[in-house]
Amino acid sequence: MNSTTAPMVAPVAAGNDRFAIECEVLRLSVRPIGPVLAVQYLLNCGVAALFAWQYSLAHALAWISLITLVTIMRGFFPQRLPEPFTPENLREAQRLHTIRTGIWELAHGLAGVLLFNTGHADQQLLLGLMLMGMTLSSAFSVSFYTPATQLAITLLLAPVIVTGLWLGAPTMMAVSVIGIGLTAMMWKLVAERSRQLEENIGLRLNERSLREQALAGLRASEQAQAERLRFFSAANHDLRQPVMAIGLQAEVLRQQLNNGADAPLVQHTVASLARAQQALEGLTNQLLEIGRIEAAADPLQPVAVSLAPLLRELARQVGHGRVWVRCPADAVAWADAVSLRRVLANLVDNAVKFTPRGRVLLAVRARRRDTGRAWRVEVRDSGIGIAADSQERVFGDFEQVGNAERNLQRGHGLGLAIVRRLAGQLGIEVSLRSAPGRGSVFGFELPAAPADAPIAAPSPLAQPPSEAAAHTLQPGLAVLVVEDNAVVADSLSALLQQWQLAPRVYGSAAEALALADLHALDAALCDIRLPGGLDGIALAERLQRQKPSLTIALVSADIGEATQRLATERGWHALRKPVRPDELHAVLLQAQQLQAAR
Repeated sequence: MNSTTAPMVAPVAAGNDRFAIECEVLRLSVRPIGPVLAVQYLLNCGVAALFAWQYSLAHALAWISLITLVTIMRGFFPQRLPEPFTPENLREAQRLHTIRTGIWELAHGLAGVLLFNTGHADQQLLLGLMLMGMTLSSAFSVSFYTPATQLAITLLLAPVIVTGLWLGAPTMMAVSVIGIGLTAMMWKLVAERSRQLEENIGLRLNERSLREQALAGLRASEQAQAERLRFFSAANHDLRQPVMAIGLQAEVLRQQLNNGADAPLVQHTVASLARAQQALEGLTNQLLEIGRIEAAADPLQPVAVSLAPLLRELARQVGHGRVWVRCPADAVAWADAVSLRRVLANLVDNAVKFTPRGRVLLAVRARRRDTGRAWRVEVRDSGIGIAADSQERVFGDFEQVGNAERNLQRGHGLGLAIVRRLAGQLGIEVSLRSAPGRGSVFGFELPAAPADAPIAAPSPLAQPPSEAAAHTLQPGLAVLVVEDNAVVADSLSALLQQWQLAPRVYGSAAEALALADLHALDAALCDIRLPGGLDGIALAERLQRQKPSLTIALVSADIGEATQRLATERGWHALRKPVRPDELHAVLLQAQQLQAAR
């Protein structure tokens, strides 16, 4: 199923957490504080007026002028932060903020020099207490960035402390010493306040991240649910089509037989039944393959795959010289052989279906990448082509371009969906170049295999059925059929009897072992899923021990690569349901040949 997963927003990780917190602290520090600035400026004007009256008008005007300039700077020319933040521009913004904050507080701190009256101890004391009060009142509002705040406290108190220790009266010197202690205490308080603020910001960011993650998960779940509904709706539609055709054609065949219809008419109906059955089988096989891919039922096993033999075998399967191969003899890729073969087979099948005339080319060429050598594999056709606005859509489930009538002979729109899933497992990206009427080129790159890697033996592909095979079986061949599904068992028995063979049908392994004359058998068809304690594989092993010459075939809808390998190792056959008559015939023909050889 084509499920598009929305990006998940995970809780902020340790490394990114610190960065996000610092960004938020800086944003809080530079936000506009217009009303606070206005109140502070009025208070500063009051201080300037007091010392202009008590001490010096010129000094007071000089100080309030500095305050006016920095107030204009902070109020009308605020710092602009970069968006988005990066580690580099964040550090630059923090430095600029620290400098601006230092200038702001230094202007206020210069009152400790400009308004310091060396001749009056009471005015010195008043100035020192006022600046300490400024520090206590404004230290926690000037900034939330710890280095900037600590610098601001230092620049606000340092001038009056130094001046008081140097030129002040004894009482002022005592106040200056207290100011040193106040500075140290404020530094510690600022650090503690900043730590608590950062913890609160971290909690808020994590809460926001978790909320966004939950919302993203909900959206992804809703989208996946919608995709699943669309997938099953499309699958239901396409499954019902051949089922309906089979039902209707079966009724037509029944009436034709009842009415004694001519043989050509009956044969036409049977051919229609066969086509509907093939369409149903093809769809169920593709749905099963999608299920196995999404369940990761077949683990990847990368090996060295020789591309030339694989491509030539695929071309031979198509037949009629429709597929050409152009591949260097030394093209050996590193990939899972089974998945790669399925990707190529689906791409070739898609190209042949939509190329009514002309040929399909399988081309391989070498590429050089930073990671080493690679092989570019392309499937080129001269077919109907795909418009640019449809090229992404063709990889979706049940999507077909150029088959609006849903002609089952041209597939169900799952071949490229399977390619997309398999490519994701293999870690490759399938590209598409196409234009209407100019054909299509599907391509992907595979890493070259290591020079010392042994080349895997090619897996044999299915052989085309023999048209005359059913006429070569001799009557009387004894065939054991162990199948618990009564409908399937009856169908197998009817077909074997039609071939004039002698079926022995049982519903379980225990029943077959107890009742069948095993030494009189020529072949055995064992369903894998059987009731009782013995499954089809265990039954096959017992049959082989009792009669080593017996031809054995495992029959199941769940035959995978592991079962196929086991059957090959034991000398058995593996037939995947629904079993085609020509496949069954080939197994029985081999059994007959083995018996004749004795």
